Amino acid sequence: MSGHFSSVILNAYGAAREGLARAEERLALFPEPAILIAHIRSAELEALAWLEGESFIPEQLAMNYGYSPRAWRRWPFAFVQAFERKPPWSAIPTADAIRAWLKTDDPAIEGWPSPAPLAIADTRLEGWARQAARLSALPRLIASADLAASFARAAPLPHGSIVIGAMLADRHAMAKGKLSAGGIAAIGLNQNRAPWRALLTGVTDDDLDELTTHARDERCRLAWLEALGAGGTAVVRLDQRLRLWLARLDTACASRRKSSHLRPLALLAGAGPSLTVARAAKALGLSRQATTRLIAEACQAHLLREITQGNAFRRYVIAV
Repeated sequence: MSGHFSSVILNAYGAAREGLARAEERLALFPEPAILIAHIRSAELEALAWLEGESFIPEQLAMNYGYSPRAWRRWPFAFVQAFERKPPWSAIPTADAIRAWLKTDDPAIEGWPSPAPLAIADTRLEGWARQAARLSALPRLIASADLAASFARAAPLPHGSIVIGAMLADRHAMAKGKLSAGGIAAIGLNQNRAPWRALLTGVTDDDLDELTTHARDERCRLAWLEALGAGGTAVVRLDQRLRLWLARLDTACASRRKSSHLRPLALLAGAGPSLTVARAAKALGLSRQATTRLIAEACQAHLLREITQGNAFRRYVIAV
């Protein structure tokens, strides 16, 4: 491998592998994996929306669309149709595999129109697939960088090719496990404020002339590998914040009766994206009055916080 890539790429490759390995380890060892997964997914959605050029606030999503873990599917963006859908491939995907992945077959949401099927330019997709097949000899993380860039440039979708390309490349980079739903690299691109769209064309603010193809590809690979590493580090930091919250929960529960519903209430909120009195009462088998008191206790213990500023239908999230 060392004979084919620059030292800069090799160093970034090693850092990316290390960052992702640490993130996967933290997820495997986290005591309440559903909570960490929920917060990783929220961070991925926020980053993918940024890559799409849209503003996304997780709490706003919870207020607008409800507490369902899949409430985000009501968003009219291309990445929403593919998010959390397991890609039907393990190696470099074919054109048919991409079509199957992007096919919309989710059940309709009552009261909301079903999303229109994504329009795919078959000629462009087939051309991209032929080019992508040649990447199988590359290390997986480097191949993922080229997959993301080439899909965006081929533009087989009228809208969202950059984001969908990043998602399919992300999933190729992490073919196994639950760490990614397609947005770990997007988290890193966002945090690094990497000019991904400009890098795809080879022209950035500090360039007077268009880069050579080799230099353009080198910069794309570097930005992508650095993004994977930064995304992994973001998951580690999220793990640390949530562990501190779990420690506060343990302290709060230690002074209460064993029959207290505080822990299951807090864990229910942690699996997000938001909690209401009605949802908590149903899940815990309590009256609304008892649930309201319990939520107030959780807020006083700095385990939950309200995000609706006292509106009629109050929603709560964990205080991390």
